[in-house]
Amino acid sequence: MLGQKSGQRELFRPDNLFLDHVGEDSFYGFFATSGQRMFRDSDFAGMYRQDQGRPSVPPSQLCIALLLQAREGVSDDEAIQRTSYDLRWKVALGLELDEKLCAKSTLQLFRAKLILNDKYQQVFESSVKECRKRGLLKRKKLAVALDTTPVLGRGAVKDTFNLISDQIRIVVKEVVSLKGGHVEKVVVSEGLGRHFGSSFKAALDIDWDDAAQKRAVVAQLVGDAKVALALASRSLRGYAKGAENVQPLREAQKMLADLLLQDIEEDPDDGKGAKIRKGTAPDRIVSTTDPEMRHGRKSKSNRFDCHKASIAVDADSGVILATNVIPGNAHDSQGAGDLVKQAAKVAGCDVEQVLGDTAYGTSAARKDIQKAAKNADIIAKVPPATSRQGVEFTVEDFDIDIEGEVATCPAGKQSIRYETPKGTKHHRFIFSQTDCTNCRLRSKCTSAKKVARRITLSENYEELRRHRKRQKMKSFKVSYRKRVKVEHRIARLVQLGVRQARYFGRAKVAYQVAMAATAANLVMMIG
Repeated sequence: MLGQKSGQRELFRPDNLFLDHVGEDSFYGFFATSGQRMFRDSDFAGMYRQDQGRPSVPPSQLCIALLLQAREGVSDDEAIQRTSYDLRWKVALGLELDEKLCAKSTLQLFRAKLILNDKYQQVFESSVKECRKRGLLKRKKLAVALDTTPVLGRGAVKDTFNLISDQIRIVVKEVVSLKGGHVEKVVVSEGLGRHFGSSFKAALDIDWDDAAQKRAVVAQLVGDAKVALALASRSLRGYAKGAENVQPLREAQKMLADLLLQDIEEDPDDGKGAKIRKGTAPDRIVSTTDPEMRHGRKSKSNRFDCHKASIAVDADSGVILATNVIPGNAHDSQGAGDLVKQAAKVAGCDVEQVLGDTAYGTSAARKDIQKAAKNADIIAKVPPATSRQGVEFTVEDFDIDIEGEVATCPAGKQSIRYETPKGTKHHRFIFSQTDCTNCRLRSKCTSAKKVARRITLSENYEELRRHRKRQKMKSFKVSYRKRVKVEHRIARLVQLGVRQARYFGRAKVAYQVAMAATAANLVMMIG
């Protein structure tokens, strides 16, 4: 049942006695005077039974405790301990000197309820509303800056051998959990004992540089995985597909099948048995403990096993207006339109300008943003035109006339043929092999020995060319400088711990980022 904190402040309670000592204009003093106004217990009534059970710890106090935890980066256990001995926390929470807020499990359960009911967004939005009340969001129309930053995953990242071995172990444990019995007996009867040590690979005495021995282990691993999959299928017989008690086993079975599919080539052309697949699957699962983690990159050499936090910031005040978490392997601009829409809704303003780096300058990203804010001016650099390996000239060095269906190269030669590749709306210009063979600029134009130069342009080329021309103008550069606000806010979020996930799963990471953004907004507002 919902517990509610009295709005009546008591004369001899720490939030009255020691408010001046802690500082009324501090982060803690702000919650002492304004916490209950920002977080009303009744707003969280839907998370509790209305007429059964004892009154809960008031949600307003638990929200404040979670924000104090987000700002100071402490564990659940340390957060509860601080409510017991830290005078600043007592002032913020309105606790007596000899009072502790709650048990650690109560705080954890409340967090879980916030995530399941998506209520943490309400907590975040309250910080934006408070910033507006304090005059930080003054303009009637917004200039929104967008950016992303990696959030390193919490799950253990392992190679193919240990990844599949771990999942075999999980499948066996779920079978025992569903059917009863002892894990040891099932392991012995199915011959899967090698997967219940500290490490599957560590238990093998082979030369890992020997390709034949390594491939034999792959075959053994695939055989064990199929035994585990068959065991799961037998255990699921007689249960309805939608039965709640079998879902953990079904999910574990599917995960094992997915791991085999993404990493193992079971029937290669050489006929020598299963082998590890070359290359990396596009959406490869990298961890069994956090299956939503992905390989991500910020550059060719800078790789992460992570999620990505996306934020939208008011480019004038620096207030964070919206947050989201996307897969680590997703393009930085994924969900940009939704982020802009959310920012406009929370701030209660129309968006007149959207600022972003080159990730938001692609045609696809621009279309997504324009759906959310039709009249917004998008200030984002277009990805630069790239040249072929070993040559200098890009398409920008050619004079292109799409309507006339002709292109002129830097040497003054015109293309001899125009075509539209089948199944596309692209534009292709083909030059004369004779012209290219005898050209004095050939080494700068193409590395092919006998083939003439071809240029293929996307259907959006004219649009991209206009944007490239615009971004050289002084007015564009002046507006683009405002994007620095989002980089400052990301730096603040990194200080608040968002570079490393505290929890498993993307939904919980989204909670972490939103709470850090809430704390960042309030600290900036108070400061």
